[in-house]
Amino acid sequence: MSDFELIEIPFEALNFKATLEDDFLKVRITAELDQATNAEELRDAAKSLLNICVLRQAAIRGLCERLVQYETAALRTIRKE
Repeated sequence: MSDFELIEIPFEALNFKATLEDDFLKVRITAELDQATNAEELRDAAKSLLNICVLRQAAIRGLCERLVQYETAALRTIRKE
């Protein structure tokens, strides 16, 4: 087995609060959905929101992978010293 050490990071200390920009986006999208007059408009809106969610998830995953690479490199450097 490898010498890799699993490190847990508690999420309680992280800031997951919505920003003012997030609040404005939510109000804008809600208004657009409220103005939809048929099922096709709602379907298109749902597909657009799904696309945004998937792209954000991909960005988060990429950032997490980058952090893991940096953490792993830092741990290897510390162990060599």
